[in-house]
Amino acid sequence: MFKCLRKFFFANKVVSSKQVFNDLGDLFTDVHSHLVPGVDDGAHDMETAVALIQRLQDLGYKRLVITPHIMSDLYPNTPEILKPKFEELKREVARKLPPIELLLGAEYFLEQNFIDLLSEASNADNVLLTFPCKDPVTGEKMEMILFEFAFHEAPNEGLLAEAIFKMQTSGLTPVLAHCARYPYWNMDRDKLKELHSKGVILSINAATLSGAYGDLAKETALFAIENGWVRMICSDTHAPHHISAVKELERSPILADLMSSGVLLNSGVGDF
Repeated sequence: MFKCLRKFFFANKVVSSKQVFNDLGDLFTDVHSHLVPGVDDGAHDMETAVALIQRLQDLGYKRLVITPHIMSDLYPNTPEILKPKFEELKREVARKLPPIELLLGAEYFLEQNFIDLLSEASNADNVLLTFPCKDPVTGEKMEMILFEFAFHEAPNEGLLAEAIFKMQTSGLTPVLAHCARYPYWNMDRDKLKELHSKGVILSINAATLSGAYGDLAKETALFAIENGWVRMICSDTHAPHHISAVKELERSPILADLMSSGVLLNSGVGDF
């Protein structure tokens, strides 16, 4: 089923005659954004955060999983730091916008600190910021955790294996952020296959599908989609241009086929 998608992907190589309009409200949930004000490289203040949330809501999203960076050196966030700021954001959104559900997750950087947090998770509550998902097709219930790698250097294989093992043995389903944006895997896509085979959920940013990160990233995204490995489409909203990339997906035949295939988990994220 996914093999037919290649002909739709690169507008500069093949122009599709297939005309579609995707109702992004059918995705229901955006699973990756940086909208807690002032905690990372996303929204810098409350006004910006609320404006970005309003734009996502206008596109049809009814639920957002907001995922601030947690990175020991650059963004040393913790639940104790993030939760009060998130609650303040929820109150402001409830006051200014029509109802929209906000959930707090995190985007964990693969490093020793993440391993340490995973080790602590079995011994204490509220150590990790996770989010629930119920597969819209099978009904399988999962507790998910979003993680990422460095862009300039491939992850240490031992550290990655340990992280996956600890996540899964703690009852968590790993979700890899923006799987097509790691340059070292654009020419070694078997690594994505390996992660998929190990039960890691692969996500792709809307901006990757719109070409914002270059042809290689876009081609890697297509390759992963064709092989049935991609289960989430995310905005990764930091700023307005990311939402513009999401809007482009309203006319994407690729997203139309993904949405009709039943592989996407977006609509089940937040349900349990």
